[in-house]
Amino acid sequence: MNVVLKPEAEETIFEVSEFVDSVNTEGSGNRWIDKISTFLLSYARSNVQYVLCRDESLATEGLSCITFNGWIIAFKIEEGEFVVYQLIRGSILI
Repeated sequence: MNVVLKPEAEETIFEVSEFVDSVNTEGSGNRWIDKISTFLLSYARSNVQYVLCRDESLATEGLSCITFNGWIIAFKIEEGEFVVYQLIRGSILI
């Protein structure tokens, strides 16, 4: 199954990558992108049904949520694709 990033999710991933690069060694931002990409691919499976997010506003949009290192990843399975809508810092939703 393909992983598709909506513009908001893609922008967040690149912003976090730039931040990680700025506070760590050069290239660490790219390693972070590799890790989150691998994580997303591990969830992009056919014939799996995910529960909706616990956050009411995300659930009403029909989004499911998974977590990655303190980040909430809101997504849907649409037309055979794993579509990532948002990445939200977990502490914002608490």
